[in-house]
Amino acid sequence: MSCDEYEKYVEGWYMKRANYDCFMDLAGPGTALVVDAEGYVDVGFWGSMVALVAKRKGVKGIVLDGGCRDSWEIRRIGFPVFCRGVGRTEVVGRIELDKERVNVPVVVGGATINPGDIVVGDDDGVVVVPAKVASKVLERAERQLYLDREAQRPYLASLGLSL
Repeated sequence: MSCDEYEKYVEGWYMKRANYDCFMDLAGPGTALVVDAEGYVDVGFWGSMVALVAKRKGVKGIVLDGGCRDSWEIRRIGFPVFCRGVGRTEVVGRIELDKERVNVPVVVGGATINPGDIVVGDDDGVVVVPAKVASKVLERAERQLYLDREAQRPYLASLGLSL
């Protein structure tokens, strides 16, 4: 296959078999994407280009049960990615997207995540809060944070530290 033939093949693959628009069209400001790639890390499903598109749309991050590539670039643009591992290459010829499997419940890390659930991630991992109990969980989390900070205050002050 010539270089030109390969480029045409790649273009066709992204348009017909791995068109990220099937889920990016639904993503908007404040969205957290959750992708069940069945733990497949041989390929980087998520890369710097789609991260840039997502960031520009106001997407807050992605939880990916699969591989991510371009990790250094993605960190530089400040797009949060929580993934199973680092993929070595792009999706062409390896992963196909099915628009019928978008905006549906998925299972990642043993947790069922439904469209509309609240997904929060930090350096310690990811937590999923079902939408129907989100307000009660937020109330409890804020109370716990307040109590923790109050208990830490004398220790922080004695060490000349603040959070």
